[in-house]
Amino acid sequence: MLKVAVVRIPGKGRGVVTTERIPAGVTIERSPVLPLSLPDSECLGLDPYSMAWEENLEHGNPAKACCVGLGYLSIYNHAAQPNARLEHHYDCDEMSIIALRDIAAGEEVTYDYAVPLWFADAGTAQAAE
Repeated sequence: MLKVAVVRIPGKGRGVVTTERIPAGVTIERSPVLPLSLPDSECLGLDPYSMAWEENLEHGNPAKACCVGLGYLSIYNHAAQPNARLEHHYDCDEMSIIALRDIAAGEEVTYDYAVPLWFADAGTAQAAE
């Protein structure tokens, strides 16, 4: 049974929220990824959803530099102070999102993209208002 759902979040577009309380350390989702080369990941329509995959590995495969996460992986929003983290499973081309702290039912699940942002950070903009 899924612990999360995709919803529209004002100022952010789509995002992922919990459907039940999730304790710290619990795997929220583990899903396959589709590895792609960097040029393939930058095509129109796909680029906002592509993620780093093997690009930072010492012996990474250029054909697998990036990926698109299946399941909800490419829909989780960024936060500078996230409540979840990503875990890469390179051996089986899968990725997990894991709760960093207890997450309340109905709360948005976020992780730190750990790259220069290509969009205005909604969290920062809201905090400044």
